[in-house]
Amino acid sequence: MNGHAVQGDWQRETWERIGSPLSLQPGQMLYFRGDPADRVFYILKGRLRVFQLTRSGREVTLDVVEAGHIIGESAFVPGRDRPASIQAVNEVRLLSALPQALWREIEAQPELAVRFLRQCSDTMDRLAQRFYEQCLLDRYGKVASFILDLTATDSPEKGTVGGNLPYTHGDIADSLGLNRTTVTGVLRRFENEGWIENGYGKLRVKDRRALSNFVRAQLEQ
Repeated sequence: MNGHAVQGDWQRETWERIGSPLSLQPGQMLYFRGDPADRVFYILKGRLRVFQLTRSGREVTLDVVEAGHIIGESAFVPGRDRPASIQAVNEVRLLSALPQALWREIEAQPELAVRFLRQCSDTMDRLAQRFYEQCLLDRYGKVASFILDLTATDSPEKGTVGGNLPYTHGDIADSLGLNRTTVTGVLRRFENEGWIENGYGKLRVKDRRALSNFVRAQLEQ
């Protein structure tokens, strides 16, 4: 359902060999829940939002998947339908491949299967935690958890070094399925508390412990 990073240099080379290019514009759907699961994708650029619709029509964001990740793993089981919907947050470039083609690559290099399964396990753990948080957190908690997750490690490639997050208010809103005005109000409160610093097209975490305690307090209620 969700995406996962596959370690090593093999993934880009493999996908360029077996994949077909695909581009999405912001807001464009990659697929909907219930669509036939017939292809797997590797993200070259951009971010994709994984979400579900409740019976009331509310969108629940399960994850945001970035460049360097595989998405659409449900295609590895024949006859499966997509368990969630996937939408482009910003401009996205992908490589698309049939699961059989990727399996042939893995069969030729058995050690890749171990990496693949390990990352699938990590993905499921993260999804379970995200779903748990979606059920219990309000808008403040969801934004705080999202910021903490994306800035958990320093990544020059993603621009998250030193607690920096190169997301606009609109980026966060689109990623979480929230209204932009709502996100702006949440971030203004966090800035007034001294937990973050807002900048043009980015923010910086100033007090990670305070944000973590805030999320934890909501989860323990």
